[in-house]
Amino acid sequence: MTKGSRAAVSCLILMLVALAPAHGTETRLLGIQPFLSAPALFERYAPLRDWLAEQLGVPVRIESARTRDVFHGRIWTERYDLVFTSPHVVPFLIEETNYRAVAATQDRLAILVAVMPEARFNRIEDLANSKIAAPFEESLAAAFLNHMLSNLVWPDGSSPPTVRHHHHHSGAITTFLRGEAEALVLVTDGDLIDDQRRDESAQTLMSLYDGTLVRVISQSPSFPGMTLLAREEVLAGLPDLEDQLIRMQDTPHGLEVLRAIRHRGFVAIEETDYRPFRQSAFGRELPSLGDAKNDQGKH
Repeated sequence: MTKGSRAAVSCLILMLVALAPAHGTETRLLGIQPFLSAPALFERYAPLRDWLAEQLGVPVRIESARTRDVFHGRIWTERYDLVFTSPHVVPFLIEETNYRAVAATQDRLAILVAVMPEARFNRIEDLANSKIAAPFEESLAAAFLNHMLSNLVWPDGSSPPTVRHHHHHSGAITTFLRGEAEALVLVTDGDLIDDQRRDESAQTLMSLYDGTLVRVISQSPSFPGMTLLAREEVLAGLPDLEDQLIRMQDTPHGLEVLRAIRHRGFVAIEETDYRPFRQSAFGRELPSLGDAKNDQGKH
């Protein structure tokens, strides 16, 4: 090997050493609620992962779970350093774990029950003896539906609708579009629902992802969107994470990240927004969190 070749090889080795992660480099784990398939979640939130890694100064890895009960068990044991989840889980985590809510997505959410425009159903009560397509049993939409159905008195000779659950919203929508269910429950844009609720005389129509029009027969008030929580030790090293999230929309790079993850921005946590989901009122709808707590107590 010539002197020039040896110098080139030595330079290449030095470059590879510089680029390789340092031994023992800490990696933070971001757990994302499985409201989409794992590949879809990872692709959508990769820009948020990279942004968080920049702020924390360490690599961040995304992880989800096949089902929400598995995900709930993992967040109860604090497997993740950061958690991105729906609001109905937030009070439980704040009260029972070392997670602290950092910021919520600016886009608010709402839950609705929809049917085909020409369907004969105009109220939830009209769905007796029918089928409803819904997401996973402990999703916010399914919990809302269960709470609503349990408080209704059905006409004599009829029974409550049968609810068919799916791992994700997309599965519920597919079942509905195939005509295998007469109604669909899902989470949607809360700002849009709030605007439509102001005009009580208007018939609420909305379009599904494939362009199919559906008619809304019931909807919830709006509530906070996805919420980012972090373990206390993470926040101790980055106490201004909330401000950085809120200021994302003020920078070109932050706007690029927000567009990629399809959220308008982040806002400060308002405790009053989470009161309807406190465990005293909502805990019975999330048995997997209680089961995870009880299982840990046995060890």
